[in-house]
Amino acid sequence: MTVKRSYLIAAAALLLSICPPVHAAEKDTVHAIIPWEASGRVFQLDTSTMMFLGAFTGVMYIESSEGEMHEAFVMCPIIQKVNLKTDNSEAVGHCEISASPENVAYAELTCNGEVGSCNGTFTLTDGEGKFAGISGAGSLRVRSPMRALITDVAAGTELRVASGLAVIKDLEYSIP
Repeated sequence: MTVKRSYLIAAAALLLSICPPVHAAEKDTVHAIIPWEASGRVFQLDTSTMMFLGAFTGVMYIESSEGEMHEAFVMCPIIQKVNLKTDNSEAVGHCEISASPENVAYAELTCNGEVGSCNGTFTLTDGEGKFAGISGAGSLRVRSPMRALITDVAAGTELRVASGLAVIKDLEYSIP
């Protein structure tokens, strides 16, 4: 081996050792389902509008495009307005999705529809740990027995919903 070639190999090895590794961005489209429980209070806003102010919690089960299953704990503070005359509702919420204490994603959900059936969007907004910089969105459908529970409830009443379901389809996400 020539001296020139030896120096070239040594310089290349030194350069590779000081350069940080390049991480490929992670992208996928997943489906998720969240069986949830909720609790909060109901407030009368006017003669035809009630508001539920509370949170739902549950376990998010996520299926990757390759069929791998993952799970995370979810807590979503929610504000839902219900029009008692039209039987329509709209909701907005913010979710903390914890795969572990150091790996957390954050999302926003919005939906509207009939009381008990809400359709909208689930948008990933931020993250920590392996979810740092996460972004993406998918379609959301939320089902609950709210229609039966909210009908004859007085303002200020604490409301507990024992079961509901949120389904997130085609959640496209990207992590830089």
